[in-house]
Amino acid sequence: MKTIPNSTAIASVAGTTARQYTLPFRVRIVRNGEQLTRAVEIRAQAYSKHIPTLGEILARPEQDDLDTSALVFLAESKKTGDSLGTLRVQTNFDHPLPIEQYAPLPEEYHQLPMAEVSRLAVRAGNSGNLVKLALFKALHRYCLAKQIQCIVIGARPPLDRDYMALGFKDVFPDKQLRVLGSTGGIAHRILSADLIDSERAWIEARHPLYDFMSRRFHPDIEIFASVSNMWTQPRASSDTNRRAADPIRADVNLPGKHND
Repeated sequence: MKTIPNSTAIASVAGTTARQYTLPFRVRIVRNGEQLTRAVEIRAQAYSKHIPTLGEILARPEQDDLDTSALVFLAESKKTGDSLGTLRVQTNFDHPLPIEQYAPLPEEYHQLPMAEVSRLAVRAGNSGNLVKLALFKALHRYCLAKQIQCIVIGARPPLDRDYMALGFKDVFPDKQLRVLGSTGGIAHRILSADLIDSERAWIEARHPLYDFMSRRFHPDIEIFASVSNMWTQPRASSDTNRRAADPIRADVNLPGKHND
């Protein structure tokens, strides 16, 4: 992940119009059962390659997907509509992070506003690295908007190196791998990233991630689309949209939660 793939720049009209960098796909928040099904499918495919038994379990939505603290991001090709990648984020605003059931965090993390990232999955192909970076930019922007200070993740080797390149560090001084109940018995490295410290490190190191994550405007990362131009909609229309905004619970046949 040292090389940042190029996105396409759109030259702006003279004046103050923002320069836009387009992507060949869109990143959005899953908002209905059909979108969740597509995220689950790519998740199952990706995990099946390395942990077949876990891939079978992930062929169905998990209870965490519907948790009130959770959001699922989905990247989809603009040309074909195919699902290209997904990840899930959960906050500790209402209850502890799921990872703390298996790896209680050190005292310095207590009471911090945190988010846990899980179920990252990207379809194999030439755009895989760019999809992964765009998903993390969506995560980064969402966490800043939610006033999250710290992101926590469990990563299995050798994928932990990807997160280290993004600025993550070991949570535990012993750097030992820990078995998480949601990972099919595979030991993971517990990593965290402080949002402010990470951005400062990118600037000081002149890391190419800084431009991509913080300086470039990617309109195809649509995580705040639901609040765009809300005042241009009639009140009745907005109310109707709000009432229909969460159909996910009604049309997903959810089995029990799986921890192994």
